Amino acid sequence: MDMKQKMIIGRYELCDLPELEIVGMRARIDTGAKTTALHAYNIETSVGDDGQEQVTFNTHPDNKRHKKAPKITLPLVEKRKIISSNGIKEERLIVKIKIKMGEKKFSTNVSLTSRHKMTFPLLIGRNTLQKGKFIVDVSLTRRLG
Repeated sequence: MDMKQKMIIGRYELCDLPELEIVGMRARIDTGAKTTALHAYNIETSVGDDGQEQVTFNTHPDNKRHKKAPKITLPLVEKRKIISSNGIKEERLIVKIKIKMGEKKFSTNVSLTSRHKMTFPLLIGRNTLQKGKFIVDVSLTRRLG
């Protein structure tokens, strides 16, 4: 791939999650993490009218529990064992969402987990960075605006 087609991003960026009606969610770019993770709480699984398993959860760009945070329901992509930042392996639910970073918009798999103690409600891992064709310059922050 031509390097000119890749977008340079910083170690922290603001992202939009259009399907979830979230604009300007703070995201930490983490090339060491394989999977992208989204702050979620009140996570429940159920079976939809179509017979497919689905996940209902709340999320908020401030990674706190807000009474006004809408309930979001998305199809369950899979359940996956993920090693968290503290080294503990946990089973997480994976959903597919659309992320907009700068002018690039694409779908990616994200794991749902409580990130309420973290500074950033969204962690962008390698699975997303590869889809968006990004180069990370760690000397930059919020390069996309």
